[in-house]
Amino acid sequence: MRLKLETGDEVEAMRLIGSGQHPRPKCLLLHGNPRSIADWAELAPRLAGAADLAAIDLPGFGDSRRSDANPARMTLDHLADTAIAAADALDWRDPIILIGHSHGGAVAQAAAARHPQRVAGLVLIATLGSPTHLSYRALSLPGAAALARLVGRMFRCAPLRALNRLILRAVMSNIFRPEPVDAEQLERELSRFSLHPDILLAMVHVTWGGPSAQLLRSAPEIRCPTLFIHGSEDALVPSSCARAIHERIVSAHGRSRFHLVSGAGHMLITYQAAELASLISESFTADDQAVGNGRA
Repeated sequence: MRLKLETGDEVEAMRLIGSGQHPRPKCLLLHGNPRSIADWAELAPRLAGAADLAAIDLPGFGDSRRSDANPARMTLDHLADTAIAAADALDWRDPIILIGHSHGGAVAQAAAARHPQRVAGLVLIATLGSPTHLSYRALSLPGAAALARLVGRMFRCAPLRALNRLILRAVMSNIFRPEPVDAEQLERELSRFSLHPDILLAMVHVTWGGPSAQLLRSAPEIRCPTLFIHGSEDALVPSSCARAIHERIVSAHGRSRFHLVSGAGHMLITYQAAELASLISESFTADDQAVGNGRA
């Protein structure tokens, strides 16, 4: 479905309403950078028995085109407002749970800080944290946007498909490690970037403005129960970055719990989906004390 938002954005959305006892938590799923709704294919069905779910392609990603090229519309604050506007468009008026993966976790944190009355809880999976991890430092360097435009033109060029495949495999290997990048997955992503090379520029723009520093500053403002889930082998965003935010929330007397999944990498929403679903479903029914005052 398509959602027209009060922010002026129009986003692709998926809604999954399972059967079960009502009332049920309402959860909005927020993907990472440069990912899409498709990332929730393994996890979402496993949560449908415990919650009403919706997922959106954030502006600039997946099938959600940007309303304009202004990088200011790719900040954490604007994307956080977009997430809340999506909940409004779904007619979800009660406080919701935000489940964010990677950059989507950063958007969820910003939404909880900016709209505390609208966010009942956070589940942050392989989320951005502090300090800024290596790939985001590279993407925020001068010239990164120009390089993204150049690579985008390359992806549109069919004779360069073999070279583009090598480039994309190298990028995806870092995201998926220690899991392999299978051929079908690689071809699907290659086709996506060929059709929408503007995603590469969005990939750069979301790193501008110091999102990791913003997360550290705003962590004490997060007052809702928060569950961090991170892979011990995450090669993209080290678990220490997410733990720094968790500890900042706890030090401000917030309610946060940190769970480290042994052997998991950055894409644990795909490869450890069953374990994640169990952890998240338990958090829906736990009381505030169980959801988090302590450290893992």
